Amino acid sequence: MCIRDRSECLIKVEATALNRADIMQRKGRYPPPKGVTDIPGLECAGYLLNSPSDLKNTSYRSNRRVMAILQGGGYSTVVKTHLGGVMEIPKGLSFEQAAAIPETWITAYQLINWLGDTQRGDYVLVHAGASGVGTSAIQLIKSTGAHAIAVCSSESKIKVCKDLGAAFGVNYKEEKEFSKAVMELTSKHGADVILDPVFGSHYPENLKSLADEGRWIVYAFMGGAKVADMNAPKLFSKKATMKFTTIRMRTQEYRDKLVKEFAEKTLPKFESGELKPIIDKVLPMSQAAEAQKRMEKNENIGKIILRMDICISSNPVHTPYFIVGVLGFWGFGLSLIHICRCRRIERCRSRWSPYH
Repeated sequence: MCIRDRSECLIKVEATALNRADIMQRKGRYPPPKGVTDIPGLECAGYLLNSPSDLKNTSYRSNRRVMAILQGGGYSTVVKTHLGGVMEIPKGLSFEQAAAIPETWITAYQLINWLGDTQRGDYVLVHAGASGVGTSAIQLIKSTGAHAIAVCSSESKIKVCKDLGAAFGVNYKEEKEFSKAVMELTSKHGADVILDPVFGSHYPENLKSLADEGRWIVYAFMGGAKVADMNAPKLFSKKATMKFTTIRMRTQEYRDKLVKEFAEKTLPKFESGELKPIIDKVLPMSQAAEAQKRMEKNENIGKIILRMDICISSNPVHTPYFIVGVLGFWGFGLSLIHICRCRRIERCRSRWSPYH
């Protein structure tokens, strides 16, 4: 594997975690940035490798245990990434627990602190409250001294959110006009911050829920990317701020700065137990298709983890065949691309990587 400069590193992946971006990418709705592998996976946990030769035996298991936020490649057995996105795994956490942190918790941190400017006493409306980002955001909101209002699809999910520190919960399946509940719970103040991965289908109710000078942060479009009536005068009258964000498409400088701040201010709280990653299920990589189906049905509470159960072959062309069984026809296409890449990688005297 070719390491271009000292800002790059190799990680032997032990576990990765599902994100909705993986599903969107599989469906062709969220392609990776230019120059980034088309193997999915936005976060991982594993061993930091000194060189590809570490893989000749199991000596790498004495190396540093790390986790990383990625632009892609987390479903790989080995991934090359930028050092700025790599963090030490907090003491006491397993690889599976660590894999649930990077993309999800850093996203939540960015939404709450960098974009939402959440202050003590604020009301924060958290859509998809029982999701990976939702369960992370609720804990961070509580630690900030703000009040989380979790919006979920079932009472069981609301209970989990309240156990994590949400002040209130709203079941949008039963309360279609959830803005009424929000205004009642906040004594007609409204939500100071809205964390919105839904957008389209919830737009009218979010607009009604937003407080004066509220901050509305959109980070996905699970409910559609188009709105029939944006009602700009209403946004104007509320002096509202609406922001759209993603971490994957940000500059490396932005990502590095965000990761550094998150690590300094938040990782110690995982060691103390104040914060904890919420895991729905841990499945082997060979069951990635089933894992994605579970997420598509909104059955998960917290993160779905994929544990690496694929052995690295001494012949890099052998390795990608696991992708075919995992992701069907889409995986077959990736495997063909990968085999072509492997021929180039072999010239670098390396073992398999999704990068070239």
